Amino acid sequence: MVQAYIQLFRLKPIGLIMSMVIFAHVYALNETGLSFRWGPAIILFLTTALANAAVFALNQYYEREADAKMERTKNRPIPSGQIPAQFALWAGMGLFVFSIAAQYFLINTSTAIATFTCGALYVWTYTPLKNRSSLSTLVGSLPGATLPFIGWYSVTQGLDLMIIWMSIMIFLWQTPHTFAIVYRYKRQFEAAGGKQLELVAGEDASFRQTAWYTVVNFPLILIPAVFKISGDVYVTIAALFTVVATYFMVKFYRERSEGSAKRYFYFMLSYLPVLFTFMAWNRV
Repeated sequence: MVQAYIQLFRLKPIGLIMSMVIFAHVYALNETGLSFRWGPAIILFLTTALANAAVFALNQYYEREADAKMERTKNRPIPSGQIPAQFALWAGMGLFVFSIAAQYFLINTSTAIATFTCGALYVWTYTPLKNRSSLSTLVGSLPGATLPFIGWYSVTQGLDLMIIWMSIMIFLWQTPHTFAIVYRYKRQFEAAGGKQLELVAGEDASFRQTAWYTVVNFPLILIPAVFKISGDVYVTIAALFTVVATYFMVKFYRERSEGSAKRYFYFMLSYLPVLFTFMAWNRV
């Protein structure tokens, strides 16, 4: 039963999500000259992680019928009958409200608004669009793009070039990431009534977008160096990883196989954490 709750709240991908928030939090501390403190960092981590867990539970509640039609999701807690749908709804709503309220009172208003925006975009905009429009993939990139602002606003207000850069990088990263998933489970998404770009406009259209979203990283990775935020080590690592990402993308484009899709997908999971880590570490 414990495994069912882990699946409902999808605790495994939360680590990757939270890394984006913590990167931005630490970056904001460096920019403002403040010292790292465990107390505020733990509060930020726990409240944001709870909000994300709540969002995943709500997402599974709203997608329970589609999940039951797909081999990769039919054993999730709700369609498999391990957890009642109403429990997922009320637990998700309760945790989401609690986490937003906790951020409002323990951190600040801006952080709570950013976290609410992230969750609301995912559950009440992206989720219903998945079976209605191919724009769902584009819209689905917006919640992730808000993550750096959660970490930034937990320390300070206003806007910052590198936070905007991080947001753009996350936004661009998500379309190829999603396409690789849809490619691997195309028949299942079709059976569930999905309207992702590949299912509506064909594989070639999705591959063209994947290529564009990957190659456009080449000029973008230079921004921290151009504005003298990070140095040569960052540029070298970022260029190397972008070249490798492009290589896996080209292999995926040419082979169009399960194996090439998996290799591209798993490599891209490490892409942004590596870039953000070296951007923060190799400060000028």
